[in-house]
Amino acid sequence: MVKQANLTNKNFLLSAEKMEDGQTMVARHALELIAQAATLEVDGVAAMQTNIYDHFPKSFTNIAKAKGVLLENDEDGLNFDVSVVLHYGVVVPKVAFAIQQSIKKNLADLTGLTVTEVNVNIAGLVPDETNDTLEPDHLFDHDLAKEPS
Repeated sequence: MVKQANLTNKNFLLSAEKMEDGQTMVARHALELIAQAATLEVDGVAAMQTNIYDHFPKSFTNIAKAKGVLLENDEDGLNFDVSVVLHYGVVVPKVAFAIQQSIKKNLADLTGLTVTEVNVNIAGLVPDETNDTLEPDHLFDHDLAKEPS
């Protein structure tokens, strides 16, 4: 059984059993980075949403967080909130489900910790392609080939 530290601790104990050589701890920031990497590997995810504290120097905020990831811990396990920007045209529920599964699998495989909840917040959509056919000097010109005869 995996023991998890309470919310006030910065590190998480990976094994409840007393190991011969000592204990293994993992930092909160490392878990958030694993969740961030797991999210970015999902097809359809363009980027992670920037949090307001990402714009301040660490010396001012004293907060080290992975971009777009918030980790909370309770007695049942780890709860993640991830904020993502998706490519326009993807099926949002499918991508959100894939993000949830990717985070749960990666955290279980790499740390053995239980992820009980992954909330996916869609912060925006970005187009896959830009419209390069518009020319600023000819916005109002008519293309005679496209008009019906």
